[in-house]
Order: sequence, then C-alpha cells, then structure tokens
Amino acid sequence: MALVRGPFDLKWGDNTLLNIEEVSVDYEQDSEDYTTVQHNTYELDGPIKASITITLLATDIAALSVVLPQYHVNNGGVMSTGETVSNANGAIDVVAQDCDAGDVYNDLDVISCGNPGDVFRLVNARTKLDSVEFDDKIRKIMVKFIGVPAQGDGVVQFFKEGTINVVS
Repeated sequence: MALVRGPFDLKWGDNTLLNIEEVSVDYEQDSEDYTTVQHNTYELDGPIKASITITLLATDIAALSVVLPQYHVNNGGVMSTGETVSNANGAIDVVAQDCDAGDVYNDLDVISCGNPGDVFRLVNARTKLDSVEFDDKIRKIMVKFIGVPAQGDGVVQFFKEGTINVVS
C-alpha cells in the first residue's frame, strides 16, 4: 500500500487554484437501522452528500472570480447597489440568486504529487462563499464546493490521473 502524498494541486474545471491554505472535506451518508422480530438489525444506506471547503490566501478579485463566477461583475457592469465597476478585473457582488441566475458546475479535483498523481474528485461541484476571516496580517476567504452529481452518478471518485476517459 502506498501513501498518497502532497503537495496537492486543485483544479476546478480548467482552472488551477493557487495559494490554498487548507482543504477540508465533509462527507456523510444517510442511513437507517431496521430491526426484525428475529432480533437482527440491518443498516440500510441512503443518499450521500459531500462538500469541500478551501481556505484561499489569494483573495483579490481575479482569484475570487475563478471560484465565485456567479458573483463576478465585469468591468463596466453595475453592482447590485447601483455603482458602475471601473476596474479591469471587475468586482465581486455577493447577492442572493434570482430565478434567472444559474450556478456554475465543474468537477473539483485534488491531485497528489507523482506521475501520474492520485485524484480525489468531487463530482459536478458548485460554489458558494462560506466565510471571511481577517487577522493582523491577511484576509482569508473560505469557499465551499458542494457536490451535485446527476442522478446515478458518484459523489466522489478516486482514480489515477489520466486514466479515465469521457465516453461519448
């Protein structure tokens, strides 16, 4: 048995995420115990829910627009409060989504060092701002990636980098 070691690269879709301080995985599966009159107990598994929260050290507009594209306002766009954005990188405007807005979905891959690396994938993840933290040196932003796989698809996957292919 081999250890899966870092450093780790994180990719969300085509974007490599940089300056990540921490990666935290939350995985849970609903289950229910059933007891028979013969004194047997069966635990039946149900739906699975998984998410990954990352702590970003790079929290400028360019970095945030990659992981929170649903909140990005382009240069020349208008913020929810009415101001016009006049910065080449745009701005981030965290607003509750309306009926017309759509989430952005991508697989989130956590890839180990090595050739090929070992991949831990959160399937079809969307993002949301989880929290913001300030100390006397830096601003950190926590972004939560929530796995939303299609019916019948896995929530998380483990595989060697470059060893799975899209079936058309």
